[in-house]
Amino acid sequence: MIFKRIKLSQTRDLFFDEFYSELEDVIQGIQGWEDEPGAPSILAPEARSRWRAHSPNTEDRSDPIISVDGGVQISRFAYGGFVTVARGLAIVHSPGREPQLHKRVKIHIQEVYDDRDRGFIPTYARMIAEYDAAHAAAESLVEEGLRPAILMDGSLYLARFPYAIREYTHHPNLLAELFESITRLRALARDHVLPLIGVAKDSTVFYLHMRLLRDIVARAGLWRLAEVVKDAFSPLDLRMKAESLEAEDKTALEPFLERRPLCDTALMRTSTGGEGYTQPLLLAPSIYYGRSEAPALYERIRRSLPRETASRVVGGLRSFFDTPGVAVTYWRPPGADRPFRVDILANALGHSEPWIRRTDNEFVEPGVDLGALEKVFNHMSHWFCNDVEYNLPLRQADQLARFDRELYRSRYEPFIIRRLERAGIDLTGTRRMQREYEG
Repeated sequence: MIFKRIKLSQTRDLFFDEFYSELEDVIQGIQGWEDEPGAPSILAPEARSRWRAHSPNTEDRSDPIISVDGGVQISRFAYGGFVTVARGLAIVHSPGREPQLHKRVKIHIQEVYDDRDRGFIPTYARMIAEYDAAHAAAESLVEEGLRPAILMDGSLYLARFPYAIREYTHHPNLLAELFESITRLRALARDHVLPLIGVAKDSTVFYLHMRLLRDIVARAGLWRLAEVVKDAFSPLDLRMKAESLEAEDKTALEPFLERRPLCDTALMRTSTGGEGYTQPLLLAPSIYYGRSEAPALYERIRRSLPRETASRVVGGLRSFFDTPGVAVTYWRPPGADRPFRVDILANALGHSEPWIRRTDNEFVEPGVDLGALEKVFNHMSHWFCNDVEYNLPLRQADQLARFDRELYRSRYEPFIIRRLERAGIDLTGTRRMQREYEG
């Protein structure tokens, strides 16, 4: 059989009939997903009780704001060769000044044989670049006697904490550098009372959902089951735990197990309206959650790594947990439909104690001064465009820091290859890479 060269448009048409047929089959299978129209979440009243109406004062923006974002690209070679190049950019917006840029590049090179590591390493490298750029920008303003707000793209909370010892034996110094970079910025924010903020465009976590659920279960007098809810990190996890309960307890818990539970952002979107934000929820670090003392990870690191390397990694971990923790709130700006997830370093809420001391997710106390958080909302509301364009400072950082794949392949990657070869490192391109370059 002779195969003719097929254009890309023709390739799409080649599979379209099969695509359409499969799509119809899949849609038929999911039509029963939706709950009854207008059925509210059982948590809606509790969610509204934690909502604070707030109209931002967009004229109150005297302090500078730093917007931080980054980008990353990778190269894979035959026999495990792996290169990560990450870029971090911090843009300083100060009243009456031209924007200032602070840039950082982080390169990580090693042999990688595990697909999980190929996913984790680029994320760590990008975070290092972003946090280093943010620290440089914030430090320069602090030296001038200014108090900037620092706006990071994404969460401040490491939801997937690197706990597996496999990671620490494979790339220990990269992890140590990650914790050191985060710690430097958090310590600067703590020492100079700076608001450090993380803004997530989309988030599907259940931190708020589970805390509210625990409250209504306890209010129903089911104290023992409230402890079961406390130990679950999501509704799915709770359902799994419920399977091992006694029949009486399982029956009592069933009314609180919604068929399609709403993640935090969806819950607040459907339960509240207007401008405002939720009462901040102080989060316990995932690695310490429910523990009374340091996890066994430290000892496992000491047993698995050379003494000097282990000392650096454990020191980085300890310093990280000695800085303030993270609180989460859900904020809806004027004219927006969906709320944003906003993380804030807890020092801005009067909680500068080490994060290691927090073992439970708790709302900040009533009456706590939230002025620092609301000042950041003033900035963000001033720049806010719409649900799609997000807000201007972070969008600018995103556009400038974004790492285009074609730019990387045409300019960065050839230089990396030549430099590694000059250093005497034998690189063999993958067959896929050779085919793409030759094609």
